[in-house]
Amino acid sequence: MSLTIQFLSDMLATDSKAILELKTLLNQERELLEKRELQGLQAIVDRKDVLLQQLRFSAKQREQILTAAGLTTDLAGWDAFLLRDGSTRFLIPEWQKITQVFIECQKANEINGKMISRSKQTLNHLLNLLRGQVAPPTLYNQKGTSTHYNNSYSVTKA
Repeated sequence: MSLTIQFLSDMLATDSKAILELKTLLNQERELLEKRELQGLQAIVDRKDVLLQQLRFSAKQREQILTAAGLTTDLAGWDAFLLRDGSTRFLIPEWQKITQVFIECQKANEINGKMISRSKQTLNHLLNLLRGQVAPPTLYNQKGTSTHYNNSYSVTKA
């Protein structure tokens, strides 16, 4: 891998474009989840996968650069790499922007994951209701411990 300033600049520009598109996709995904619209989710997931592959490839390239430079292969190592040479310092603002948007993407992804998990729980509960498979209610005794009340609890009777 030829390590030039142009190569580093191009790599960060590619990462910046990919991470901004990923953020947009996560926001679109959230809107669809809020509306419970499944149309379009698969296209978003497919595009997110492509972008994540691009970002993983860039991360591996950065790791190789840092290893060759004798630096740690983490965020601090990349910061040190950019700071150590005057010709790469102009890349620091772009790198900081990428890391900030990455943090925003992580938060958006966590929110979307929670929404998906909650939807799954709701769907499973509704399916169990339709099947007549309802968990017995939990009651508390005089000691404050919980017990399941199983006596003649059913959703339907034949």
